[in-house]
Amino acid sequence: MSSGKVCPRLVVVAGWGVRAEMLSELYGYWPGEVVPVSLDDELLARCHSLSEVTDELLSLYPEPSVWMGWSLGSQVVMEAAARETGAVSCAITLGGFPKFVADDSWPHGMPEPDFRAFAVGIQRDPQRYWLHFLLLMINGAANEKQERQCLKPWLEKGTLVSHAHLCTSLTWLKTGDQRALWRSLVTPALHVMGENDVVVSSRADDLAVPASSDYAVVPGMAHWPGGCSASDCWGAIQAFFASQKALSWTL
Repeated sequence: MSSGKVCPRLVVVAGWGVRAEMLSELYGYWPGEVVPVSLDDELLARCHSLSEVTDELLSLYPEPSVWMGWSLGSQVVMEAAARETGAVSCAITLGGFPKFVADDSWPHGMPEPDFRAFAVGIQRDPQRYWLHFLLLMINGAANEKQERQCLKPWLEKGTLVSHAHLCTSLTWLKTGDQRALWRSLVTPALHVMGENDVVVSSRADDLAVPASSDYAVVPGMAHWPGGCSASDCWGAIQAFFASQKALSWTL
């Protein structure tokens, strides 16, 4: 910490069907306490909506912290920040999105027929389509061959989420729409996007965001920010903190 102030806790919320530890290459840079949160069976058994997940995590971690969310986890983090309870001092999204599925008013998400086909596949053959999703996360990465090697242990570990909860949380991706929230957020926020992300194609000019928010596009990164692109993501986070006068500490 260059400011001499105590580093806040980092709450890390993972995405759909994946382990928060898949981001360990990134959050390993954090100089303070880190709390990894997976959207796993234990959590989803208590929560039946994204708002209930947000409620649960705010009750568990009410003290001021930096919250970082990956993919679906970004929507949890953004909703938590929008509640303005004081728990979220800064929000970071990784491969995040205000709306996942495209429609006539939002062409930047996944095409609805593609999402529908994937949802049917998860119902019929969850293991195969979960593996397909993980491989999609590195598709297009500049270092795709190396990323595949980094991803291999996580493919072998499998998911922490049952078939039923995979299907339930997949509907949150279908219905979630945070465009108004992203436009109006008061809490400082950084949206880190992969230049080669084929899962989420949103870019800085897709949605007007307030002055307290910013975007960073990481060259060569696909949807997974925890492998070869972790150091570049960390550099973007450090630069954002250094630019934010509203924050009382600097990494």
